[in-house]
Amino acid sequence: MLEDFWLPRREGGRGTEISTLPAGQNLGEMADVEYFQGKLLKSLNVPISRLNPETMYNVGRATEITRDEVKFAKFIDRLRLKFSELFLDALETQLVLKGILTPEEWEEIKYKLRFKYLHDNYFSELKESEILMERFNRLRDADMYAGKYFSHNWIRTNILRQSEDEMEEMDQEIEQEAQMPQYNPVPQIEAPPDMQQAIAPPQPVAAEDEQANNEVDNVLKEELVNLLRKNNDEDTF
Repeated sequence: MLEDFWLPRREGGRGTEISTLPAGQNLGEMADVEYFQGKLLKSLNVPISRLNPETMYNVGRATEITRDEVKFAKFIDRLRLKFSELFLDALETQLVLKGILTPEEWEEIKYKLRFKYLHDNYFSELKESEILMERFNRLRDADMYAGKYFSHNWIRTNILRQSEDEMEEMDQEIEQEAQMPQYNPVPQIEAPPDMQQAIAPPQPVAAEDEQANNEVDNVLKEELVNLLRKNNDEDTF
């Protein structure tokens, strides 16, 4: 054994070869690091598109959301459900040990407790609005067949996806709004041209005509006053 390092080889008389690699050659290569980073984020269900810093945040329509983002959102919802159970267990232990509630009372109220988490409201509203718009489009197409091939109840159940409670609530609101004038304005009926001329508002009087009318009114007033005075004198006599 004349070598400091010896490794068995099958090539006959060649001995062990150990060479020193030059330092600082692969420090700028990040492909291996990015590979393991992608594997880590994939195991955490984080979308790979979030790794690219050049990708701008695009607030678009709900149909433009990638499948990875939807999968990640569902994964977060499942985690929240698990954390909710953990919070309920911790709250039960706290309340029972402090004597605030008995185990029997906790069993009665635990189903009424809800944890409210933050949500991405913008994308949720976009998704709901697109679903509602699609239902309205299908409702518009099926309106001509209502009462002929499909019943109104079937359309409300299968196209608008309304439950029985929602149908009852909508019917009550429609009945209440039918009695409100702001939702049912009185229709304006346009009169024929000949009637419009008959009921036309009075036209403004010119200044000269108005002065002549005032003079006539003054003369009539003087004659009326003289007539009343004459009648009073005759009655006195």
